[in-house]
Amino acid sequence: MIQSVKVKNLSLSKDNVRKSSREAGIDALAASIATQGLLQNLIVTPLKKAGHFTVKAGGRRLRALQSLIDQGRLPVDHVVPVLVLTDDDNSVEASLTENFQRVPMNPADESTAFNFLIQKGMTAEDVAKRQGVTTRFVEQRVRLAELAPSVFQALAAGEITLGVAQAYAVTSDIDRQARVFAQMSTSYYGDQPDNIRRAILNGTIRANDAKARFIGRDAYVAAGGRIEGDLFAAEGDENWIDVDLLEDLAGKKLEAAAAELAQAEGLAFVTPIAATHVPYDIERQLHEFHAPARPLSEEESARVEALSAENDQLVEQLEGELTDGTPEAEVANDRLDEIERELDSIDKSRREIDPAVRAQIGTFVYIGGDGEARVHTRMFSEKPVVDPNAPPKATGGGNGDDGTGNIDHRPKLSATLIDELATQRRQILVAHIASDPAMALDLTIFLMAQNVVFEQNYVRNHSTLKSSGAQFPIFGFRDEGSMASQTIEDQRQRLDTSWAGHKTMTERFDAFRALDDEARGSWVAFSIARTLEPSLNVAEGGRSNGFHDHLGRALDIQVEHWWRPTAENFFGRVKKDVMLDALEDIGGPILRGRYKDAKKGDLAATCASLCNGQGIVEAEIREKAAAWLPDAMRFDAIEKPETIALRSTFVDETEDVDPGEDGDDESDLEDATHDGQEDLSEAA
Repeated sequence: MIQSVKVKNLSLSKDNVRKSSREAGIDALAASIATQGLLQNLIVTPLKKAGHFTVKAGGRRLRALQSLIDQGRLPVDHVVPVLVLTDDDNSVEASLTENFQRVPMNPADESTAFNFLIQKGMTAEDVAKRQGVTTRFVEQRVRLAELAPSVFQALAAGEITLGVAQAYAVTSDIDRQARVFAQMSTSYYGDQPDNIRRAILNGTIRANDAKARFIGRDAYVAAGGRIEGDLFAAEGDENWIDVDLLEDLAGKKLEAAAAELAQAEGLAFVTPIAATHVPYDIERQLHEFHAPARPLSEEESARVEALSAENDQLVEQLEGELTDGTPEAEVANDRLDEIERELDSIDKSRREIDPAVRAQIGTFVYIGGDGEARVHTRMFSEKPVVDPNAPPKATGGGNGDDGTGNIDHRPKLSATLIDELATQRRQILVAHIASDPAMALDLTIFLMAQNVVFEQNYVRNHSTLKSSGAQFPIFGFRDEGSMASQTIEDQRQRLDTSWAGHKTMTERFDAFRALDDEARGSWVAFSIARTLEPSLNVAEGGRSNGFHDHLGRALDIQVEHWWRPTAENFFGRVKKDVMLDALEDIGGPILRGRYKDAKKGDLAATCASLCNGQGIVEAEIREKAAAWLPDAMRFDAIEKPETIALRSTFVDETEDVDPGEDGDDESDLEDATHDGQEDLSEAA
């Protein structure tokens, strides 16, 4: 029997079968009731007290009504319709039926309904308020209602998931949606949102792309550029559609900057590169130019010596007799700043390039990862640079001409004698360098630095010391967009190459030794670092190196600040269990269980979004997600003792020697001992 009852006379029954998620969506339901009224009656049974009832089905509606009364949006004596049952067994069955048999609306039906209300003239904000949802939710559903007919019909029929439909909806171009849908429908991975989104956005650029930031949103729109917001991504995320226009704007802006720089600096060329780095293939087509720093004049040397002495004296006073904050200390600090500026000015004047030389060289301007124009710090020339101020080379006539016009009549030495004498002189040089640690350290850094600068040009230095860059295991792999790669490029560009412009190794070495400790230290750090080979905290593939992990811990490297897992670089390329384990690490079994039935593509997108700070989760989970890393990327491995295979010159007679395949171990031992004695004789 249906009758009207005051809300204040209703209470929730313990028999209501819904025990969990009772509070979920109460605010939204209350907003809907406030605008639409109670559209479905409650199911109740009478209590002993006359006029009072217990609600068997409709507990969430009761909570929403009570909330509206508490807020003053409904009167205290508000009346609602109820269906009164007299049998408790029937009431439990009614509660179960109402909750169990309820079928959620198909997203396509929701979208159609929301779009109908918008078409009637309501705003998204009005619909959101009346339905108790967010404005963004309404906008998302309306976007789905405007999908290409083939995609929308597939959503309505349950042939594709909501996540897949959202992937198609990142663009409003229904023709493009239909084309991609037709392609993906027959593709093995056509039901993965990430793959669909990449196909849809192929030919578009994100708003946070370096070129987009370089041009700026206002300039792009003013030039007629079109923008689409991705309603299913983070708030404010956009796709810039007119890529050709953006490329044209970026190219013109860089060309203008290049022309201005070339004129201001008197350079032969400044080439604009509309990318975040200068391609190696372009650099190698040119000659790298390094301007040598001229020696200090006698006047400059005296001035530098005087300024350095004054600087040391002021520092000593500040560390001793002068108190911080006093007028005397402030005067001393101001004077130190003046000294530093003057020393910098003198050093800059040493590095000035002759205008005639500038007219033969050039450089590049490109777009930094931060969206700002950057000038390549290195200089290049199309042909070897000719210094008009250099003294003319002496010309000789050959046939033993030593360059002075005199014929060399010294007798020729035999090849064997040359080798023997070279070896003896080498021994003398080695003995002296080995006794001079300072010289040896400078020589070490210089040889490695020269290997970096002239890596593409063979320079014979008669030394086995090399610092060649380690090869990547994947040929042609490029990672210029990463934070680490950009940092390495910045470090390379900040290195002082003034010594490298000299014509001979002697001049280069002397100029290198004249650099300050910080400049030389930067060279050794960069040269050594580039020799490190790729390693990983895994047992497979021979990539494990516990010593590299030790270095990472010693440097306190926070990998999560430099690298984040995405669907492209990790999650989309591992098994589903790996992703679920990651979710469990971040949010425990509850978070894992929430996504255990998700498709692999959707799961990869969810994990990537969560680990990159875009998931809508609790603060604690967000913090854990921001720090989560796969074990392979952590510096956690401990170096294990290893058996080092030494090819010893001598063999301890007490050790067991495994016989070779021919069984002639005694002969091998004699040969090894004999060879070792010969080596010692040669070394002596």
